[in-house]
Amino acid sequence: MNIRRAASISLSVLFGHKLRTLLSSLAVGTGVAAVVMMVGAGEAAKRDTMSKIQSFGTDLLTVRAGRFKSVGGRMRGVARFTTLKPRDAQHIRKYVDGVEKAGGTFHRHATITYKNVRTRTDVMAVEPEVFGIWRVHASEGRLFEQKDEFRMARVCVLGPTVKENLFGDGDPLGVPLKVGNIPLKVIGVSSPRGQDTDGDDLDDVIYVPLSTGMKRMYDVDFLENLLIQVRDKESMELAREEITSILRKNHRLKEGKEDDFTIQDQSQLMETELQTQEAFALLVAVVAGLSLLTGGIGIFAVMLISLRERRREVGLRRAIGARHRDILVQFLLEASMLSLLGGIAGEVIGFAGCYIICVSSGWAPVLPLQTAVGAFAVSLATGLVFGIYPAREASKLDPAESLRAAV
Repeated sequence: MNIRRAASISLSVLFGHKLRTLLSSLAVGTGVAAVVMMVGAGEAAKRDTMSKIQSFGTDLLTVRAGRFKSVGGRMRGVARFTTLKPRDAQHIRKYVDGVEKAGGTFHRHATITYKNVRTRTDVMAVEPEVFGIWRVHASEGRLFEQKDEFRMARVCVLGPTVKENLFGDGDPLGVPLKVGNIPLKVIGVSSPRGQDTDGDDLDDVIYVPLSTGMKRMYDVDFLENLLIQVRDKESMELAREEITSILRKNHRLKEGKEDDFTIQDQSQLMETELQTQEAFALLVAVVAGLSLLTGGIGIFAVMLISLRERRREVGLRRAIGARHRDILVQFLLEASMLSLLGGIAGEVIGFAGCYIICVSSGWAPVLPLQTAVGAFAVSLATGLVFGIYPAREASKLDPAESLRAAV
């Protein structure tokens, strides 16, 4: 059989029913586009998340007040404690050799008022060492120092977003504002930090000295987190063991009693995020499989309808010498061309959609070429698989009965 001639006939048949061909092809194309878009966007999100985690430093340990477990790829608190104290940070700085910096943090949401302008934001009470751990510097003015911490100074440093919301292009330095009912003087604006792994704005924040936040503003004596920067990655495990020992001693935890704190490093955070990505990848596979299955069923239905309409044509071709194999190949070519057209359309839509999603989300665009090739191959295989039964039925038609069939 002349394949070129058969392909020409198949195209003529398909384009003779343009709407039917378009709809059945798009069913396959939807599956291909879903795979390309979701894998590309997922990979872009993953790279962006890993980049943000690494930007915090691979030498960072975070001690969280309470017990936390990974649930659904996210760290969830299962028990909260108020036993983490500023003295814990002091002891860790003093007694753990591998520690470069350590600082406590405590945060609350509050309304910030300047003249007639109000905004609600995070108030982060932090020790001065935290700025170094987070690699934050002053873009305007200065950051508060240890002397401000000692005297519980009524000063604050604005995140870039808060500065923009309250002052626009104005100069905030030296200006008094109110956090709740507490008056504070602006001494600086911090450098931008971007977004965290959940997409929250890390610059929508106002920093105050830890002592000011704990004593003057919220009247608490405990920390939420303790941030620790170790000398190098090799010192991480030893530092973790020594920190655990110090905290258990400070918190008077007897042997056998569970920790009332959770120590997390960046590798654990990365592992947690990867678990989320794996769950997302599974979702992609399910959605793509369902979409391609729908497309395959569409091709199956179209080919059965085509067989019903063309019984006389098949009978005539068989009567003048066409073999079973010729009819089989003819119908398989038509099914393959439907999936081919759908695959091409799906690739175009998928790449365009992936690019738009990445740009609109602020991620570096990722075009998953290997995934696209695999999805295209699966779409062709789908056409062949769902086209086999109609093609076999067509090849087995009796010429005499087919010629007697109504047009």
